[in-house]
Amino acid sequence: MQKILQVVNENGKRIEKIEQKLDETDENIKALQQTIEKYGERIKKIEEQQEQKDKEMGSFNTRLNEVERDHNESLRGEMDRSEFYLRFQNVEEEKGENLLEKMAQILAELLEITEEKMRDGIDETFRVYTRYAMRNKLPREIHIRFTKKSIKSQILQAARDKTLKYNNKDIMVLKQVPRRVRESRREYAFLSKELLRRGVNYRWLIPEGLLFVWREQRHRIDTVEKAELFYDEYFRGKEGNGRQDELMWNSQRNVQQQVKKQNNLGQ
Repeated sequence: MQKILQVVNENGKRIEKIEQKLDETDENIKALQQTIEKYGERIKKIEEQQEQKDKEMGSFNTRLNEVERDHNESLRGEMDRSEFYLRFQNVEEEKGENLLEKMAQILAELLEITEEKMRDGIDETFRVYTRYAMRNKLPREIHIRFTKKSIKSQILQAARDKTLKYNNKDIMVLKQVPRRVRESRREYAFLSKELLRRGVNYRWLIPEGLLFVWREQRHRIDTVEKAELFYDEYFRGKEGNGRQDELMWNSQRNVQQQVKKQNNLGQ
């Protein structure tokens, strides 16, 4: 009987210990749940903050894109307006001159049309101080806005074929390029000069960059980074070898063209 009571007491103590451990476990679980809830709240706050930052970043990117788009549209607008203008350098400036009559006479002779017709094609004429003119002690430039782009193009083409003169002095005929575009193009000067040196024709892009064909492949370079990569790949450190490679390339291309012609004749 005494042994049975002893066993009962021991079991009772074991049960008490188990109950204590269960209570402790419940408390730990409760504390853990509270901790999880706190972390959940913190995570929620962080997610809300991140969401707000994403919205702000999205709004910022949208504004940035709008600014860039407005900037590009503004440049295109300036370029469109400049398409009606030409600049004339080294036209002797005379006291009391009638600029419209003077330029109408000069340009009418260039295009071989009547002065009256030339006057009708001119919208406005004015002189402008430029750094180049002052630095080289030249007369103020003459800027002319034409009524049609086609008239401007005709004058440019004619001036390439025939030297324009006034009082036996050569006149330089230049396109008008907006200042912001000129500044942008200066960043590509290292590449454009090299292309010109190698006889490669290129076309300026708007708002920035160049378009040209190199080794029968079309290249659209619209960032300074792309320009530097192209220059490094084909020109930098390859002055001798690059020139030699170019001659070999041209020679191979000529051979291919000759073979193609012979094949065509054979057909």
